[in-house]
Amino acid sequence: MAEGARPRVCTRTCGAYNMHYPVCYQNCNEYPQRRQVAINLQRMVVAAVCLLGTISCQHVLAQSKPAGTGESPLCTQDNAFDMIKQQVDLTKTFNNTSQRITVLIRAADLLWPYKQDGARAVFTEAFELATENEKENEQKGPRSVVLRMQNADQRYVVIRAVAKRDSAWAKELTRQILKPDVDDGDPSLTRDSFQDVLTAERLLDSARQLISTDINVAFDLARMSLRYPASTMLTRFLYRLAENNQQAADQFYLQALAVYADKPMREFLYLHAYPFASRESLDTPIFASYVVPSNFVTNQSLQRRFVEVLLRRAHQVLEVPLDPGDTYRDSTGALLSGTAHLLHTLMRLQPPVRMSLPDLSAPLTQAREKVLVSLSPETQRQLLQPGKEISIPSEKTFDEQIELAQKIPDVNRRDELIATIVLSAASDKPALATIIDVIDKISDSNVRVALREWIYFRRATTAIKDKEFEEAEKLALQVEGLEQRAYLHTEIARALLNSNETQTRAREVLDAAVTQAKKAGKTIFAARSLLTASNLYAKIDPGRSIAILADAVDRINHIDAPDFAGDDQTLVKAVQKAGRPGQYLLRFPMPGLDPQSAFREMAKIDFDNALSQSSALTDKLQRAISTLALAEACLQQPLRPPKEKPQKKPGLN
Repeated sequence: MAEGARPRVCTRTCGAYNMHYPVCYQNCNEYPQRRQVAINLQRMVVAAVCLLGTISCQHVLAQSKPAGTGESPLCTQDNAFDMIKQQVDLTKTFNNTSQRITVLIRAADLLWPYKQDGARAVFTEAFELATENEKENEQKGPRSVVLRMQNADQRYVVIRAVAKRDSAWAKELTRQILKPDVDDGDPSLTRDSFQDVLTAERLLDSARQLISTDINVAFDLARMSLRYPASTMLTRFLYRLAENNQQAADQFYLQALAVYADKPMREFLYLHAYPFASRESLDTPIFASYVVPSNFVTNQSLQRRFVEVLLRRAHQVLEVPLDPGDTYRDSTGALLSGTAHLLHTLMRLQPPVRMSLPDLSAPLTQAREKVLVSLSPETQRQLLQPGKEISIPSEKTFDEQIELAQKIPDVNRRDELIATIVLSAASDKPALATIIDVIDKISDSNVRVALREWIYFRRATTAIKDKEFEEAEKLALQVEGLEQRAYLHTEIARALLNSNETQTRAREVLDAAVTQAKKAGKTIFAARSLLTASNLYAKIDPGRSIAILADAVDRINHIDAPDFAGDDQTLVKAVQKAGRPGQYLLRFPMPGLDPQSAFREMAKIDFDNALSQSSALTDKLQRAISTLALAEACLQQPLRPPKEKPQKKPGLN
């Protein structure tokens, strides 16, 4: 190629797109290597120089313009479309189907406002891949709803993404998944009860996630779930809906109660938690804990409706025994009949019914006694063991609880109870000094040290929220974990940057966060802190921001299969109990930026350097998602008007 000449550009049809490359390939499957992909995203001049091998692409890009300038001739809508199309094709080289679907969904979502036909083609490809993936999972996956729910059904992941763009299409795809069950007519006759429960969980999980996006689609999916067995996800959906619209949640609860009122106890008793604002399901096949919205108000009408159905079921049990197949284990692992579970629920409801529905208290007590005597003596003894009887716990202060715990002679039991009291204490009460003094009473040094760190972290996050930054810094220094301390310092710096008077201090704190994150090693949380610090530095020192972004990329490259989407941004620290089995799991919520978010923000400030750094990511998924984030930044830029041609001066040819 002659010096300064542009490389010949080939256009080849690959799937639904015309793909543009700076060099020609024989077919759509012959892709350039990572460095060449980065080259193709640059100006043609840079691409030509890179292909000639005379200079490093990244060096050229880094020097193409001074740090801190956001506009770039590379950041155009046409280039953004090329970047998206290339990532779509590059997914064919992925070995992980879920990661491939993730990129396809993201690409389709970006294309939708501009090239809807192309976006539909990519969504369709993702759904077909998800369908094949689920067939494989059905053949080799575990026969456990809990385990299967840990790995998302990618079909529903695609449907949720489609629902944000085309709700009618999302409903059609859902019906396509459920078509075999619909064709069977009566869902009670479906061939696989395990699959039915799994389907209900997935429908409600998708509905729960769509509440804030498209409430109509969320309701459609939730109503579809009522054709299947009740599950823990029903209560999760109701609480999430109540957080946004409790009236709608209450109405949907009534629909669910009407559907499951005469179902087996293993389904019906899932309806117990919501009207009584319970935080857990205890007499159901799957134990679950729930988050009750802070604004939740119990509805006595719903409580009455549930108790009335429960009493009717209790009277029916006395006349016609329940199906022997309606037997399952409770939260303690004890195998009990459906009748025993019904009795346990009657016992559990006595205190709240006595308080809020006094007219039903006597009928509830009578039903309880009648059902109890109908059971075998062995089951009666099992249910009436100490601790099985449900009563209203007396309200005790923190100090009173600790005083009672210290009277327990067994040191292990005493330690466990004190630790439990500390873990359940509010974040701002009692006083920090009081809690530290209590923690020091624990004989197990492993637990003692871990709890100190946990409480200092909790109090530091509260101090940041309350804008008590000096106190937050003091508390952060008491936290031993470098990842936790780095997170706290980035959050303190974020708050300090909001004021001109504290920006100097903000930089000092941010420097400390970067130092701690680097010392923490090659972990997801260290990388998150560096990505967040890079984003914060962009406001005060763009050059430093780019350098820290490079450090974050280096750490990500040293993590095996980095998964920023799969974690809940909470560090979980397992603390082994000394000399005995069991452990405590201490949770440190530490939200921070992922590569996608960090590169999207950096592109607004310095697109060229952000593009250079994204090409340095070695993990295919992170590189693809980050590249799409850069494309998104370009698509969001206003179109530049075409340059006007210079007018000829009069009298000149």
